[in-house]
Amino acid sequence: MNKKVLFAVIFCGAFASVKAQLFINNAQLFIQSGASVVVQGDVTSNQDILGDGKIVLKGTNAQSISMNGKSISNLEIDNSSNAALTSNAAIGTNLLFTNGNLQTGNHSLIFNNNAIASNASNTNHIVTDGLGKVIKTALGSVAFTYEISNSTGTYNPVTISNTGSADSISVRCLATANTNGINGSAFTKEVVNASWDISEAVAGGSNLSITASWDGPDELTGFNRSKSGISNYITSPAQNIGWDLLNNQITPATGSGPYSYTRSNISTLGAFAIGSRPILSPLLLSAKIFLQGCYSGNDIMLDNLRTLDMIPVTEPYTSMTGFTHSGSGGEETTTSSIAGSVASAGNNAIVDWVFVQLHQASDSQVVSTRSALLQRDGDIVDVDGLSPLNLAGNLAGDYFISVKHRNHLGVRSNSTITLNKTVAGSYDFTSNLSNSFRGTVSNDPLALLSGNKYGLWAGNTNDDNIISMTGLYLSSNDYLKLMNAFSSTQPPTYSKQDINMDGAITISSSANSDYDMLYLTLPNNTITISEPSF
Repeated sequence: MNKKVLFAVIFCGAFASVKAQLFINNAQLFIQSGASVVVQGDVTSNQDILGDGKIVLKGTNAQSISMNGKSISNLEIDNSSNAALTSNAAIGTNLLFTNGNLQTGNHSLIFNNNAIASNASNTNHIVTDGLGKVIKTALGSVAFTYEISNSTGTYNPVTISNTGSADSISVRCLATANTNGINGSAFTKEVVNASWDISEAVAGGSNLSITASWDGPDELTGFNRSKSGISNYITSPAQNIGWDLLNNQITPATGSGPYSYTRSNISTLGAFAIGSRPILSPLLLSAKIFLQGCYSGNDIMLDNLRTLDMIPVTEPYTSMTGFTHSGSGGEETTTSSIAGSVASAGNNAIVDWVFVQLHQASDSQVVSTRSALLQRDGDIVDVDGLSPLNLAGNLAGDYFISVKHRNHLGVRSNSTITLNKTVAGSYDFTSNLSNSFRGTVSNDPLALLSGNKYGLWAGNTNDDNIISMTGLYLSSNDYLKLMNAFSSTQPPTYSKQDINMDGAITISSSANSDYDMLYLTLPNNTITISEPSF
């Protein structure tokens, strides 16, 4: 039995209503300008639907569109229950949103020639809720807006122009920003909770400018719209794998809700996300230092502050005099399970926060900072308490590093270290004094500890980067600063004047008191120790 075929012309000004399905099989439907075909059921066709008129989806239940890769010149979505693709479909001129969303699932929605989507909003747009993408053919310098999100409850459009070779550019929006770009685990803080998978039909030749948008509810905890940017996840070569956002690409977002960022000169496509630290280009460092104040010998420091639950879960240096964060540094956080009394004891237990600076090899200028955690064995680690420190947002290359502490003098490396995205560069301040930059001061840059190890000088209690027991004023005399703090502070305390870092300020002459530690640092009150300038 042969199926009937349809040949129809809907004339200008005409209105046709199809309450059931619109089914077109090897036939032609031509809708003239000004005419509409209103469909309350599903649309199925294996032929292009032609003309300047439009198909209006106006059902009361969800409607499906099965075009088998063919095009609809003009399509209007006017269904609060939404419509969904069940095969690939193309738009010839305009996709108009009046009410409801168009869900792509695992199918592609193609915009041919100069076709656009119009009247989209945070409640009416294209939902790329599967593997399907929105494709703009022959995208060139004229910008095209992909009116997309990953769900009906969000709206994350992206506008793209291409000053390179015109190409079909495909985009889908993912529900999360992930550790490995399209794959991996979802980030839980400091990013917009969405990402964009962008690809090209012909590899190479594209030069894209991308403007990605989001609303306030998309922002995860810790996201800072005044200090973020668009990052691209690089998949090759191996040494470049990872997110690529640099500190010098971070700017304030534009808009007042929705918000947006723009990034230009993009020739490598893939996953794109918006945020700061989690999606900055990694730069890994594995360094080691001891603190004289709590060093106990045998390559170990005491972790009294941890056992007393005195180590703050948010780094302390942002609010301290003498420490200025730059790049992506500042307000790093950890958890009590890492830095508190409930954390595991042993060589990897946390002693305190330290302040790490990254310096240019050419002139030693600081280009980036990061607050890090210090383990009992001297390892400087990231906020997870175990991983190498990530000085994120900086290009791979050769750098000097310096390490400071809130009541110890700092030190800078004497030589540069090669750092990259995938393998941590190592540096050990503790093994040899020659590893530390001496500068113009007469004293050694590090204190000699038992076992021929070296550590930061203890006793910088007053923010001046000099340890001294002379001078009439608190601002120049660490001893007076210690005495004043003792008279006004009761234990336990997390204080700069707690030189031996046991959670209390003590001025007795007994061994290991804060006074004794200061006196041993400066025998006979005659030696002034200042750190090199960095």
